[in-house]
Amino acid sequence: MQNLSEITISIHLLSGDPIVFKIEANEDRQRNAGTRIERSMDANYIGVELDGKLVIIPTNNIQKIEILPAPTAMISHVVKGAKSES
Repeated sequence: MQNLSEITISIHLLSGDPIVFKIEANEDRQRNAGTRIERSMDANYIGVELDGKLVIIPTNNIQKIEILPAPTAMISHVVKGAKSES
């Protein structure tokens, strides 16, 4: 049995409050999280099953997506190891 860890995903919208949720993930799910998000951004929407309901988020309404901790296998075009200036 693989160890599960908690991942926090925040989907910031162009308007409105961010959608923030946590998932339990094994090593495979963590490793593939970045790739799944990257593919989802090529779609017209991202669907999240959240508290028993399906939430559909049009990708044209997404400002940014944050994944904490960062997936070990990053998506393309990522600067690694950056730190905020503040």
